[in-house]
Amino acid sequence: MANETQDFASKAAEEQRGFLAEYWDFLRNNKKWWLTPILLAVLLLGVLVLLGSSSAAPFIYTLF
Repeated sequence: MANETQDFASKAAEEQRGFLAEYWDFLRNNKKWWLTPILLAVLLLGVLVLLGSSSAAPFIYTLF
């Protein structure tokens, strides 16, 4: 039990990694590569929504 407590404390004291590093490890370890295109599509849609409410909107609307 004491060893588990020390292991937990040492893990908590480590520097925390970023979201992208955690996501990359998740994909690599769990072999969930099919999530990558879904995430990219959601990010692209988010960028389009943000640009659609800015001064770049007239240029985006001509694409569709």
